[in-house]
Amino acid sequence: MPKTRYSYIRKDIRDAVRRVKKIIDDNPTNGITNEMLANETGISRNVLQNAFKQTHGAPIGQYRLRLRMAYAKQLLGTGRSIKAIAITLHYSSISAFCNAFKKYYGQSPTEWRYNQK
Repeated sequence: MPKTRYSYIRKDIRDAVRRVKKIIDDNPTNGITNEMLANETGISRNVLQNAFKQTHGAPIGQYRLRLRMAYAKQLLGTGRSIKAIAITLHYSSISAFCNAFKKYYGQSPTEWRYNQK
């Protein structure tokens, strides 16, 4: 039987990673920390982070950021205000959201919205 990239990870850890991914996928803006996720699944934070990265190709934080930024684009397409989007995504301020968006996509939310027209 060929080995997959995570077949050597114990079953309980694979199950924990699946649960964590579902928690994040269901609500990428929930603000739950990696420590809280580890406590929820009953494994150490470092083990969880390593197994998640091996399984999904990115650390938990990057995976969550990817989902948040995709959701941000979706919300920008609806015409909602940038302030409302920043609040929805649980950023501490509008500028924190705009900086994160620009760092991720290379353009501000306003520029991205303008370029979609």
